[in-house]
Amino acid sequence: MAIAQTTTIFFSAIIIVLFSSSIVAHTSGDVGGMPKATDFMTAACKNASANCDEEIHITEKFCVSTLRADNRSHKAKDLRDLALIGIDILKARVVTANGKVQEMLHDAKKGTSMARHLTVCKLVYEATITITNVCTTLLKDYRGPNGGDNDGPASDDLPECVEHVNTLIDYCGYDILHVSGLHALFNENREMSRLAYLNIALLGPYRHNNS
Repeated sequence: MAIAQTTTIFFSAIIIVLFSSSIVAHTSGDVGGMPKATDFMTAACKNASANCDEEIHITEKFCVSTLRADNRSHKAKDLRDLALIGIDILKARVVTANGKVQEMLHDAKKGTSMARHLTVCKLVYEATITITNVCTTLLKDYRGPNGGDNDGPASDDLPECVEHVNTLIDYCGYDILHVSGLHALFNENREMSRLAYLNIALLGPYRHNNS
């Protein structure tokens, strides 16, 4: 009898803990471990999708799912906040890809075409990381359409900076497009380009917004 009572108490405690955890997860606004998409985020992604470059169509779904991967997204108050998150996500992908490239380069024979192609992507990714840092700084220093006290970057500088990032990423993609053995890297490069286009689309309203 004592054992049965103990068992009942034990399972009751587990149920209470699980129920409490469920309440916490529900009230935190998380869905599947990611923050819930806010109305602002959804509206920004809808606008970005409608006004993105025709060369690569960025869907609202892709935009929302990408930004929700970062817990800061539900606190974003403006497009600058969302772009900072998007650029951080892109930078992390580039850093990971660069690590893979360096491992492949270590195994490649020196002087071969494979080594040359990998070296091009390595240099591109290293430069891309630097440019993403510049873009982050510009976004953080942005003071509004009039530049605050004229000590901040111009609105046009924000999307243009990310365009430079995409140009660099595309350079690697073009170089390895038809290289046997680098198909996976090419696909990864294409996904990073999509992230760059997403940031360009998010920052679209800042273009020509200096008056």
